[in-house]
Amino acid sequence: MELLQLKYFLELSKTEHLRRTAEEMIVTPSAISTSISRLENELGVKLFDRDGRKIRLNEFGKTYAKYIQQMFDALDNANASLNELTNTEKTTISVYAVNPFLWNNALQAFRNTYPEISVALFALDAGTDSTSASSHSYSNADFYLSAPDTMPDIELESELLTHSELLLAVSPNHWLADRKSISLSEAKDEWFINSPHSTSFRKFCDDLCQSAGFTPKSSIECDYVIRPRMLINENMVCIATSLGRQSKLYDGTVMIPIVDPPASRPFYIFWNKNRYQTKNAIAFKDFMVQYCKENF
Repeated sequence: MELLQLKYFLELSKTEHLRRTAEEMIVTPSAISTSISRLENELGVKLFDRDGRKIRLNEFGKTYAKYIQQMFDALDNANASLNELTNTEKTTISVYAVNPFLWNNALQAFRNTYPEISVALFALDAGTDSTSASSHSYSNADFYLSAPDTMPDIELESELLTHSELLLAVSPNHWLADRKSISLSEAKDEWFINSPHSTSFRKFCDDLCQSAGFTPKSSIECDYVIRPRMLINENMVCIATSLGRQSKLYDGTVMIPIVDPPASRPFYIFWNKNRYQTKNAIAFKDFMVQYCKENF
């Protein structure tokens, strides 16, 4: 068996989609299919169950994928370790974050402290299907800034950054705008601006409303950038976090602490426990933990 053959298998085990894997690997679907068939013949077992065009990783495939992933992790770690020893360590840290705008201040402070280290920031859980978080690009990130319910299905370690308070955001002319705090049940008849159904924050908010005794009436579904802007001129409400307030994303709105039911949303920094951490990556992690401890 060849290294490229195993790479094809590993990518297909994550996507379970032949065409998508072929696009990712920049080859034809037939090349992937032929490679997988050869691998299965060499191993003497089927790694995927096939039903027409649908393919699903079976129990043999899941076991095999676990060890092949460890092999590629070891190769990546060996390269990273050698690069660090020869002073050619990469200076870009890849970070996936739920609502990247929440971390503007922290990342700007990091850039001011470590101008030689670049941060490539990407959106995590941006309204795609629930399996997207286990894709190749996600699993190869250095860090994730996220609530636990958004994380990819890989072996992770983590450290708590902050517990973010839950707030009800309204326009300045809304009838609730003069409130100092609120029970969420008081908003049961309001129209909500929500996150898309497929995001973890939407599920979190829906569950919170259910615990307050009602199902929120959804007027608009949109991403985290548009939600606060929609509130300014609309007689609607949305649930947000104190991190959103600190990021200035909700400037121009009124944000009311939700005291009943009491709730907060924890945010952690996660990293792949099998991924080698360079000194630059460690500097980023330590900085984020300390910054959040001092500022949130």
